[in-house]
Amino acid sequence: MKHLRLRTASFFVLITVAVLLSAGGGRGVAAASVQASNLSWQNCTPAGYQCATLDVPLDYADASKGTIRLALTRLPATSPSQRIGSLLANPGGPGASAIDFLHNWAPGLAPEIRSHFDLVAFDPRGVGQSSPIVCHSTIQALVAVNPSPSTAAGWAAADAAAKTFADGCAAKYGNILPYLGTKNVARDMESVRVALGDPKLTYLGYSYGTAIGAVYADMYPTHVRAMVLDGAVDLAQTFEQINQTQMIGFERAFNAYIANCRATRCMGSLDPQTTIEGLIAQVTKQPLPAPQADRPAGPGEVLTGIIFCMYSQQEWSQLTLATRLAMQGDGSGFVELTDAYLERNPDGSYPNLLEANAAVNYVDESCPKDPSVYPAMGERFAKVAPHFGESAATSGVMCAYWPVTPDPPAVPKAHGAPAIVVIATTNDPATPYEWGLAMSKQLESGRLIIHRGQGHTVYASGDACVDNAVNAYLINLTVPPVGLTCGNGPPPPEAGSTGAATPGATSSAVASPSPSVTATVVPSATAPLPPSTGSASGARSSGATNVAIIAGGFVVLALLVAGTVVFLQRRQ
Repeated sequence: MKHLRLRTASFFVLITVAVLLSAGGGRGVAAASVQASNLSWQNCTPAGYQCATLDVPLDYADASKGTIRLALTRLPATSPSQRIGSLLANPGGPGASAIDFLHNWAPGLAPEIRSHFDLVAFDPRGVGQSSPIVCHSTIQALVAVNPSPSTAAGWAAADAAAKTFADGCAAKYGNILPYLGTKNVARDMESVRVALGDPKLTYLGYSYGTAIGAVYADMYPTHVRAMVLDGAVDLAQTFEQINQTQMIGFERAFNAYIANCRATRCMGSLDPQTTIEGLIAQVTKQPLPAPQADRPAGPGEVLTGIIFCMYSQQEWSQLTLATRLAMQGDGSGFVELTDAYLERNPDGSYPNLLEANAAVNYVDESCPKDPSVYPAMGERFAKVAPHFGESAATSGVMCAYWPVTPDPPAVPKAHGAPAIVVIATTNDPATPYEWGLAMSKQLESGRLIIHRGQGHTVYASGDACVDNAVNAYLINLTVPPVGLTCGNGPPPPEAGSTGAATPGATSSAVASPSPSVTATVVPSATAPLPPSTGSASGARSSGATNVAIIAGGFVVLALLVAGTVVFLQRRQ
């Protein structure tokens, strides 16, 4: 699964504990009372897991507004005598189910992690099994909208589809939508920690899950034991900056795919970039029949399929296959990629990934409320990201109609928190390298691990260098050395660079994928950290699970108007 932030990813004493919101994030917010006895664990599926629910305030500042129910799951530590506590995890999104993610993620973790921690996840409010908002009856129409309209009529169609979707959600959940932002999710995570009985939080977040973690650490810095943020989000950026930098990230990934395809002749004598661009132009004029699907492949489905395959280099071959099939007149491959991205169920239904993604993003950020400004925004984006830029503006139109007053989190500093590990992959499309670098500097105790490689996020995906460093930190609190760099892929990009491929070009950015154990330590501007309290660990990497594929709902980040598609990616 993917980790969305498309802007396109977890989490017992029978006593009552007052959850006091710290000055960092609980300004003017009343304390909430949470009891460990509220968690009544029951055996559930898959075998070995336990499930529970926890009621938390809808509005932490006003208990009279009622509660919202969180769904939790845990997989107990395999060695109770070695148990440290709970390791909460979130895959990103917003909109991805952390519970579903945990089922896929846990088997690939190193035995040392499994023996020392109960693995715990909760679906964030409004997502998955946690009082979900469900208002996506028009999802296929939304995805089918041309993500890069070139005419006033095209923009009018995108505007109408976005407004219809937003109005439908407002009609059903207008009283809940204002309370689904990341600050409340962070407060929920504190309620979960208290209910679990853990003295401090141990957390690992991917993609948008890094925003949850960073906001939590800013609110409750002294409640953090250890925190890993993989594929970080830069919460200092504006609405326009977030969209533009993410589209540059996807442009880089696409150019790396093109260069690799040319070098390997993956499309034979055809030039892949010319072929794909021609295909997009073709389906913009007339959707391509898709005999193996329930609808044709239009420009929305084609762009969504391309974006989906940029999350991991392992998916590049799927884009090649879908393109080859499309050149034979069959768009089924792109429709299937789109449905995979949206996590369509076997019965044809969809999870609430899209609406949950929108609900969180549009509380967390301020956007232009005048729909007429978005075409010009799309033109600006297209100048730096010609294949994906305009779609980010198309998806953004939905924000203009979303019926909430923004309540964005502050740029997190987490003053007083212990070392927080941030991982940034140099050619991550959904959460560009620059975002991870920025978060590592914004957090006063941030410690950056640079992963030179392709794809969205890396921990537990097979890079032993990254996995060993993270496992030693989670178990023994051994902080990675300053300047730790893993992998042998592309170096950190220059600001704003898209790594555009030229015909016949190859580069280190398109090296054949292989797990890397290369580790180097390079000079870093990261501020000094407090001494580690643990000893070095020999924890080994499991290397079994490709998190970029199984996490969070293909989260994938909001996808959908292609714009929406892109939207999802943003929180990846």
